[in-house]
Amino acid sequence: MKSIITILISFFLFINPSLAQHKDDNHAHKSIEAKNPYPSVDIKIIKDASSGYNLQLITKNFKFTPEKINAANIMNEGHAHIYINSKKIRLYSEWYHIDDEQLTQPINQIRVTLNANDHSEYTVNSRPVEAIGAIKNEGGGNWYNNNKR
Repeated sequence: MKSIITILISFFLFINPSLAQHKDDNHAHKSIEAKNPYPSVDIKIIKDASSGYNLQLITKNFKFTPEKINAANIMNEGHAHIYINSKKIRLYSEWYHIDDEQLTQPINQIRVTLNANDHSEYTVNSRPVEAIGAIKNEGGGNWYNNNKR
């Protein structure tokens, strides 16, 4: 079996504090400064025995509230956005399956942000509450001998 190289990085990305909005896939996102106790997110990427990967979000001081999407913000509640090579996906719980077909680059960036009910990104000291990792494509098109044809 080929060795699986999965890089997990969990940190706050240092950005220019003057950036008030983030733009991904033609969607502008505001930011909202979190209050203490600050929410945090970490990710764990696990190779699925059948195909793809399972992504687990490990959050602290944060509650998933899919029933409140687009409603008034309540601090430390909301949902997550997953960006796979900058393509955004909404997430309403701690688990997501990444299909092999979503991993189109030699090194695929996985970025997760915590977001309020109105989709604003939570920040702490003007830095996004996020986790970043990567999945390396070792076979070009055939992932880890999973016999896809």
